[in-house]
Amino acid sequence: MEENYILSVTGKQTVEDHSDKIELKTMASYLTKNGSRYITYKEYDTQNPEKKYRTTVKIDPEGRVTVMKGGSESHNLILEKGVRHKCEYVTSFGIISLGVYTESVKIDLDDNGGELEVHYSIDVQSELASKNELYLKIEEANKNVNG
Repeated sequence: MEENYILSVTGKQTVEDHSDKIELKTMASYLTKNGSRYITYKEYDTQNPEKKYRTTVKIDPEGRVTVMKGGSESHNLILEKGVRHKCEYVTSFGIISLGVYTESVKIDLDDNGGELEVHYSIDVQSELASKNELYLKIEEANKNVNG
């Protein structure tokens, strides 16, 4: 897969009254297959920079977003407006079962790129653990060169 797009990812997590924000800008591949759009990029472990894993974001035509992370701590996060999905989060300490409820999904993507915004909450054993926001912006790399 050719990584010829620039991807900006912003994630915000709020636990009780404390918020954390993560921002990432990287090269990515972007393609459409069977009506779904796929954004794929590499992430690196901040604790161990030699360790990298591939993340793929799949956007279905129906508006369901699936975030698939590979590597030793792999998981699939399914984000679908108004639906609570269970997901298993594999860590080096074992498997954690989470509930994920998606409040909103805003998709503005076409063949040249665009934006995706998702607001969702995560619960552990039906207890609210965090409120989350995910924002992705993808654009062709050569368009970004001159401004």
